[in-house]
Amino acid sequence: MTVKKYGSQRGTVIVEAALTLLLLFVFLLGIMEAGRFMNVQEVLTNAAREGARQAVAPLTQTTTLPTSSEIQSNVQTFLSAANIANATVTPSTYTDASGVKYTRVIVTAPYKLITMSMFSNLQVTLEGQALMRNETSPY
Repeated sequence: MTVKKYGSQRGTVIVEAALTLLLLFVFLLGIMEAGRFMNVQEVLTNAAREGARQAVAPLTQTTTLPTSSEIQSNVQTFLSAANIANATVTPSTYTDASGVKYTRVIVTAPYKLITMSMFSNLQVTLEGQALMRNETSPY
């Protein structure tokens, strides 16, 4: 019995391993970037909620609400703890038809990919917002 030899296949394992590892690393980096994206989005939402909570609660034993600059400072402190820079904080108030006052805090920040440099040109603006009824509202 004779064994048939097909051409040399010495390099096929290396080529297959290189392609497989490339796809594996792209997949893993994509999962890491998706997790980071969700984390930043959640931090922005929590920062907006923290700012709205501060905005609707009057200062101790008064009916005076915090100023916009105090709200922005509090939210920036929250964001700096999570290493998020260049965020914009926009507090606003409005009154509905029944006379109830609400405060909305919107926090926006640019998001850039850091793990996959081939997509470094992609930039998304993430936004977190919270709406709360003012505690000084008569209703």
